Amino acid sequence: MKLTTVAAFMCQFLWNNSNMSSVNAVECNPDDHHPENEGYFIEGINGFGSEVDPESDSQRKLTNSTWAPGIEYPDGSLKYCTGMFCSETCRNDGCPTFISGHTCSMIRFCYESDSGSDVWLMPNEMAMAKCDFSEATKVCDVDEGSDDDCCNYKVEVDHDIKAYLFASKEGCLAGQKAAVEVNDFNDVGDACYGMGLGTSRIQKCTCNYEDRPFSTLSEPCHSQFVAGCNFHSPELGDDTSCCDTQSCVGKHKDFSHPIGRALEDERKMLCNNEIPGRCVNSIEDTSDCCNSKCTTCGTDVSPFNEWASCSNGNATSSTGTCGYGGHGGMYSMFECDFSKCTEDQVWHMPGDLYKNWMSTIDPENFTPPLTLSPTRAPNRQMPVPMPTKPMESTITKAPTTTSASYSMICSIITNLLMTVVSIFLL
Repeated sequence: MKLTTVAAFMCQFLWNNSNMSSVNAVECNPDDHHPENEGYFIEGINGFGSEVDPESDSQRKLTNSTWAPGIEYPDGSLKYCTGMFCSETCRNDGCPTFISGHTCSMIRFCYESDSGSDVWLMPNEMAMAKCDFSEATKVCDVDEGSDDDCCNYKVEVDHDIKAYLFASKEGCLAGQKAAVEVNDFNDVGDACYGMGLGTSRIQKCTCNYEDRPFSTLSEPCHSQFVAGCNFHSPELGDDTSCCDTQSCVGKHKDFSHPIGRALEDERKMLCNNEIPGRCVNSIEDTSDCCNSKCTTCGTDVSPFNEWASCSNGNATSSTGTCGYGGHGGMYSMFECDFSKCTEDQVWHMPGDLYKNWMSTIDPENFTPPLTLSPTRAPNRQMPVPMPTKPMESTITKAPTTTSASYSMICSIITNLLMTVVSIFLL
C-alpha cells in the first residue's frame, strides 16, 4: 500500500528510531550497505546465472561474471525497444542500453589467464566506439581475472553517479565492451528495505524466500528487502502454526509491540476523517467503504486492517477511487460505491460528511442529494351526496318594494300637494 505503500509504514520513522544505522555512511560497510564482502555486493558483468548463489541463505540468484569476446554486452549503444512497456522515445528513437549498477559494489570480470582478455576503463563514448585505449585506465591485467574473486572494479559510496565504460584491448573490436550505469545504493537500498518492512512475506514466514527456487530481486535490492522483512518478523518461538495459515503478526502490525504502537499512533496523527476510504481486513477478506473512518481502521482494532483514503470522487456516479485491488487485479484502482451506503452508516449520501467531501472533490457535478421528509396523510372526509332536483322552498317571501313603485308613490304625493296649495291660493 498505499498509502500506500511503503510510506504507510513510515520508513523514515523507522530509520530514525530503530536500531539500524543511517545508510548515509562515509564508507561502504556491512552495517549500512551490503551485509557481505565488507559492504560491497557483486555486480556480474554478464548478468545472472540460472542457479542459487551457494553463499546465500536467502535464495539469491548467482551472478554471471563471464568476460569474453563474442558476448553481446550492453555497451551504451542505441537500441529500439519492442516490448509492452516501452516509452515512445525508446520505441521510436531508440535508447542507450546499460548494465544497472550501484555504489558500494564490485563490478566483477572473470576470464581465463590464457584468454588474452583484460579490463580497461574507457574515458568516453568516442574512445569506446573506436576502441581507442590511448587515454584508457587499466583495471586488471590478463592474469588477474582467473583468481577465486576474479577481477573487480570497486565502486565506492562517493563515486560519481554516471556511466562507467569498460573494454578489453584484445577483444574490443569483437564486442568485448560494456557500459555500467551507476546509481546511488542508498536510493535503491532504502526503498527495498522499506518494501521489506511491510511485505506479506512476514505473515507467512518466508522472508528468506523459503517458498521459491530463487529470488527474482537483484542486488542491492534483494539483501535490503530481506533485511527489512526479517526486522519486522515476529519472534515465534516453538509455535509456528501461524506460518501455515499466513496469519503471523509482524512487529509493525502488533499494537502491543513498541514498533507497532508507535506506527499506529503516527498513522492516526496523519488521518483525515473528513475523507472517505476503504477499510480492508486481509485475513477476514472484508472490505468496507460505508461505515469506516481512518482512525477506526487501525491495528488497534485488528492487526490486519489497512486503510486506503479515496483519492478522487465522481459525483455523477456517487463513487470514489480508494486504493488498489479492484476488479482488474491488485494493481487496479478500487471503486467505492456510496449509493450502497444505508441511512445508519457514516458515508450515507444525504449525510454531511459525504456532501462536504463530494462537493469539494467534484464541485462541478455535485448536486446535494434530496432528503425526503415523511408527510402526513390527509384526513378522510365523508362524501356529500349532490341533489338531483332543486328543493322547493316552503317559505313565503315578503313583497319587496321596487324602485319603480317608489317613484309612482312619490309622483302621487307630489300631485296631491300641488292641488292643496292651489286651493289655498285661490
